[in-house]
Amino acid sequence: GALFSIVTFASFYIGVAVILGNDVLLENIIAFIVFSLLVGLIAIGFIFLKRKIGFVIFSVFYVFSFAFMLYTFATDMTGWEGLIGLIQMMMILGAGIVIALVAELVVYLINRKKEKNITYDK
Repeated sequence: GALFSIVTFASFYIGVAVILGNDVLLENIIAFIVFSLLVGLIAIGFIFLKRKIGFVIFSVFYVFSFAFMLYTFATDMTGWEGLIGLIQMMMILGAGIVIALVAELVVYLINRKKEKNITYDK
């Protein structure tokens, strides 16, 4: 979780300060920290609940979302690259969380059905 938080904060900082060339204000740093902590808590949630499939899916979408965000920051979109990059990152990351939760729900239901079949067969 801490690793996810640190990488998230660093990605935001590098993206905004270095790639976009914007000044990083205190409000930006607070927003980076809050979002980084939320991402870290989501990762910790999957790990703490021992949901490996969900964690892997979340991790893959996490990497793609920040890669696309930084790529969009680096492209010239006449001033819209920052906003588009952030929206794109949040949509991909949100989709990853939803897909990870759905996958874990499916696995839970399959395992629950197997347990009921074994119980009733005896």
